[in-house]
Amino acid sequence: MTHDDHDLPGASAGSAGPHPADPTPPAVTVAATVVDELVRCGVTDAVVCPGSRSAPLALALAEAARTGRLRLHVRTDERSAAFLALGVARRSRRVVPVVMTSGTAVANCLPAMVEATASGVPLLVLSANRPLDVLGTGANQTIDQAGIFGAHAVASLSLDAAVTGGSAPAVRSRVDAAVEAALDPSRGGGVQLDIPFAPPLVPADSATVSLAARRAASDGTGDPWRASALTTRHGRPSAAAGAAARARFGEVTVDLSRRTLVIAGAVRDEVWGRAMAEALADVPTVAEPTAPVPGTPVHPAGAAVFGATEISANGFSAAVRPEQVVVLGGPTLHRPVTALLSAPDIDVVALTDGVTVPDVGRTVRRVGGSVTLTGEHPAGWTDVCAAVDALGAEAVRDALAAPGPVTGLHVAAVVADALRDGDALVAGASSAVRDLSFAGLPFDGVRTLSARGAAGIDGTVSAAVGTALAHAAAHPDEPRAPRTVALMGDLTFLHDVNGLAIGADEPRPGSLVIVVADDRGGAIFEGLEPGAAPLREFDDGTPAFDRVFGTPPRGDVAALCAAFDVAHVAVDSVADLARVLDDHAEAGEDAVATSRDHAPGILVVEARVDRASRRDLEARIRDRVEIR
Repeated sequence: MTHDDHDLPGASAGSAGPHPADPTPPAVTVAATVVDELVRCGVTDAVVCPGSRSAPLALALAEAARTGRLRLHVRTDERSAAFLALGVARRSRRVVPVVMTSGTAVANCLPAMVEATASGVPLLVLSANRPLDVLGTGANQTIDQAGIFGAHAVASLSLDAAVTGGSAPAVRSRVDAAVEAALDPSRGGGVQLDIPFAPPLVPADSATVSLAARRAASDGTGDPWRASALTTRHGRPSAAAGAAARARFGEVTVDLSRRTLVIAGAVRDEVWGRAMAEALADVPTVAEPTAPVPGTPVHPAGAAVFGATEISANGFSAAVRPEQVVVLGGPTLHRPVTALLSAPDIDVVALTDGVTVPDVGRTVRRVGGSVTLTGEHPAGWTDVCAAVDALGAEAVRDALAAPGPVTGLHVAAVVADALRDGDALVAGASSAVRDLSFAGLPFDGVRTLSARGAAGIDGTVSAAVGTALAHAAAHPDEPRAPRTVALMGDLTFLHDVNGLAIGADEPRPGSLVIVVADDRGGAIFEGLEPGAAPLREFDDGTPAFDRVFGTPPRGDVAALCAAFDVAHVAVDSVADLARVLDDHAEAGEDAVATSRDHAPGILVVEARVDRASRRDLEARIRDRVEIR
């Protein structure tokens, strides 16, 4: 404690509770200590949902926002709030807490926690609880919520002992443990910190909230209580922490004299992912949009060619089947790729930056946290892969150029062409991310993010808003907010339209364009087994496919945008879509919006497309690359 601390009423070096003569409620003091420690651990954003039991935390965060220590976002829907926090955390790689009251409010965070833990995003659920002695008594809004997320949280912690009379170090240490668990390079993800608060929950006046915050901030040096490679003022794990986590897998050697193909998906540690992609830059790579950008890309539409043994033409033949595959990150999108990873005759090597080894086909023979390459590619192998890349790209390009209705894949191609250096891209987890893969992503200079951990469409709008907020915050000196583009289908948009419910006084994205490929239903099923002609209706003509898979909605996108005070424009052609995206990049939503009466920062572009022709389009692409 410094000399000045003695001038603060009730200041005590070792206690989070007040001085006996101090009227500050213990709940207020503890909440101030929790928030102060989060700021010391590098937290820059927090999300709050209104509630009575969580009032101490809400007031402490409001005070921290008032004094410029963090940026606060308030939402009334806990499910949307959790995904907003997830979006900020995924882009910033910092811990983002989301605060809510007790009861079902906590349960609403489960979908976001599932994705956070599956993809290693540092989301922290700060759940306020009733005193534990009322559990099971029928007390209002009381459930057994500590540990409610089960296996979908990397850690479930409680502050009960500290709240009922523990010391400030005990509170700070518990917060540090939560941050460490969320940021762990190999096992990080969603964390719950449950805090039972006993009344009184609020002080007599706001000045007491400010006083509690000043006391907490004056305690010690301003560094995290439990300093480590994971709890730093920078808010991100140190490079040494990540290296230590991967050391358990060691280094793996890959002999390039065997026909080698890399298959890459999303990684937890982006710095590590880029380093691995650079090490493998000369190896042909099928990369998903969220993967590190490869040096020698192979278009995924051509991946089916690798399923053959050899190809022959004009008296020449060439081996096309890889002898070994190196898996980088967690690829999950394409069935021909999954088939390669499941083939018993192909040696599979996995590179991982986490505790989970990507081994869907149970064929991985060797695992490493780093790689060393030996040998040279067999004669002609890189030429074969270049030809496969060209074949896949041409198959998609020709299918899109052919006469016919506009589909979601056409929309993805236009979005890909419209991306500019410095953009962030949020891809819906269903058809959108697959379409963007066929459109050629990943690109240099474009940050692509998608819910690839659990691959659900939940919370995509909320996460896109969070991504846009974090993307702008990462470039504070730009004269205009850097752009975030989100692509999703109409069902994904409608599933989380509440993500557009942003309060009048809340931070808004400066430049977010949400492209909705509106094909009146679930396009992804058109290309899957349920979309086959014999399953589309019953013998008496009763619809089967459209009722339970296509699920055409009755939602009016324009009306919903108007209700949320969001700019909207509808387009019916790829040319109009391209024009809108280019105009938006130059001048923002006011240059293209149908209505001038809207809040700034967000534009929804409704691209009306056809779903019925989707299956035929995909079939034409497959037929073009099929080896007969």
